[in-house]
Amino acid sequence: MMQKIFVFFFLALVALSMVAVNVSACLTKGASCKGDGSMGNCCSGFCWQANPSSPGSCT
Repeated sequence: MMQKIFVFFFLALVALSMVAVNVSACLTKGASCKGDGSMGNCCSGFCWQANPSSPGSCT
């Protein structure tokens, strides 16, 4: 029983650490971006890029 609880908390800790790394890797509001994600991904998930040949802005 104790091993199951330990495994559960270990897996939960691993999952939380993966989420924290992913959130810190995103671009903040107003940062330069490209719609294809080549400059990074916006935290909001949306990059406003009016002209495909020039960088856009995270909203």
